[in-house]
Amino acid sequence: MYSNVIPGMVGSIVAAAFVVFLFKTASTHSLKLIWFVAISAVMLIRIGDGLVWYLKLRHTEFDGQAATNRFVLGAVVTALLWSTYSVGFFDTMDEAQFAITLAVLCSVAGGSSTILAGHKQVSVLFVILLLAPVSLMAVFSGQNYHIYLGILGLLFCVAMSISALRTSSLVLETIKLRHENSQLVETMNLEIDQVDEVHQKLSNAYDKLNDANSSLEKEVERRTEEIQELSSLDPLTQLYNRSAFIKQLLKTVKKSTDRGHSIALLFIDLNGFKKINDSLGHKVGDAVLVEIANRLGAFANDYQAARWGGDEFLMLIPYADKTTALSVATALQTRIAQPLDAMSNQLNLTATIGIAMFPEHTSNETELIQLADFAMFEQKKLRVNEPRMFTHDLFQNLKYVEELRSGLQDAIAKKQLYLCYQPIVCCKTHQPRLFEALLRWNFNDGLVRPDIFIPLAEQSGLIREIGAWVLNRACIDASQWQHSPDASVTVNVSIIQLQDDDFINVLDKALQTSQLDPTRLHLEITESMFADDKDKVRETLDAIKSRDVQVSIDDFGTGYSSLSQLQTLSFDIVKIDRSFVQNMQQGGEAIIRATMFIANEFGSQTVAEGIETEDEAQKLSDMGVDFLQGFLFAKPMPNDELRVWVEHRNVTIQANSTD
Repeated sequence: MYSNVIPGMVGSIVAAAFVVFLFKTASTHSLKLIWFVAISAVMLIRIGDGLVWYLKLRHTEFDGQAATNRFVLGAVVTALLWSTYSVGFFDTMDEAQFAITLAVLCSVAGGSSTILAGHKQVSVLFVILLLAPVSLMAVFSGQNYHIYLGILGLLFCVAMSISALRTSSLVLETIKLRHENSQLVETMNLEIDQVDEVHQKLSNAYDKLNDANSSLEKEVERRTEEIQELSSLDPLTQLYNRSAFIKQLLKTVKKSTDRGHSIALLFIDLNGFKKINDSLGHKVGDAVLVEIANRLGAFANDYQAARWGGDEFLMLIPYADKTTALSVATALQTRIAQPLDAMSNQLNLTATIGIAMFPEHTSNETELIQLADFAMFEQKKLRVNEPRMFTHDLFQNLKYVEELRSGLQDAIAKKQLYLCYQPIVCCKTHQPRLFEALLRWNFNDGLVRPDIFIPLAEQSGLIREIGAWVLNRACIDASQWQHSPDASVTVNVSIIQLQDDDFINVLDKALQTSQLDPTRLHLEITESMFADDKDKVRETLDAIKSRDVQVSIDDFGTGYSSLSQLQTLSFDIVKIDRSFVQNMQQGGEAIIRATMFIANEFGSQTVAEGIETEDEAQKLSDMGVDFLQGFLFAKPMPNDELRVWVEHRNVTIQANSTD
């Protein structure tokens, strides 16, 4: 309020002089002079009050209420003096004098909205006292000209009152925010001062050090380079990290493009590292990575090497053709495969390496890494211990895989998926007791192998939807098997499904929809699932068993063999992998007998897979295997063909028994 009081009061004096001395009337001139002296005195007093506040009180802990009261009193007295003038001399004014006087009053009222904005009540009261009395007198004067001006005055009074309220609200809110943030501003200013002080001290220290020894500048540059280099390194292996390697790759590509040379990029993935991490712990795993990085860095020499992530590494070979790249990759594989010692553990690792060439395979740096990764991935699936160079055939295969991945999203809706069932027969009677549900996909008038599309479904997350469809379809089919009303259906379940929080709901829905007896449903899991989230898998399997659903363990002995994990789970069937059946003469028989012993100890039955000859069936029967599965008895077949097969088999058995 006080910040604008001096210019406001000066303006009021000027306005008062204007109305007094513009129209001189002998009869009223002396009274007007008295009024002018009175209002000028009030203005000067208010100016003096403002100067006292501005010069003495502003930066002190002054009495705010007293200052406010003085200001309010001055504003009200000023408004009353103006109102006294307009009302007191109303009858002596002609039309021009009244119009000018009303205009001056409106101007003063307009200017007051800023000066009085700090006090909402006074700002409105000032406008009303200034305009309302004289405007009402004009309205009730009976003269048309005065009536019109009076109405305009009243309207302006209302408008200015509303404007004063809004302006005052805005000013008060601004003041409130300013005071609320004053502490923050003070803290910020203090911190700025501290920063400036520290900066000044650092600047002074720098000047002194620079004067003392000019060579320190080079030392600073050297240390800066060291820091930048450290930020570019993987903290564990001290090889380039991902971002630094990409920057280096961009530089190398540009240089090679300018000079017309080719580049080879090696994508290196360690085989078996996850088992080391899981079985021996992360500290041993870290030690292995450090040793591999040392071998890689020493072998790379001037080549650029990086840790891409986890157990994946990259190596860049400038000025290399395909022959050079393959030779380097082969030698690197040999070096990695040499035995290593990690925290007193003698370990052996191998690596799978994919190679992509720039610019032969691609002119894009990011795509170069992707192509090398893809070549490595394809080679890893083949389990061949030699480097793999990316080829356009691989690229076509990549396109085919992408086509499959895209087609898999609509496979259920387009009814391209269907189930086949392979009988599992009793070893003694050769009667089918279980039927394994096997998923088939007819895509573009051709069958896609499960070992191709199942991993794609797992990678894309579609395995949950597809797995739910398979489980529901198998339960419905089994519930309608009139040919084998007591036979069970076995359904393969992936680790992704078991780890899904909604899997038990999917299982309950399938059983409820099909009305299948839960004891006729077998869920088949692989032994390797225990290598993942053990607690989550065990929790899900416990929920499955609580519903009387049977559990079968597939590929027993081929993966993550851990009796300590298996003994905590109540399972019903152990399936003996076909690889042991086919190699019974080369040690497979001993493994089969050991598996049977373990199954018997756990109170479980056994199923031997991959039976193709009568001799195999007889040997396994003599050994005490409970069930047999293989092409000797039947291949997987659609549900309709399964019914025909069972009926034909029953007729054959009845005919043989009659004979």
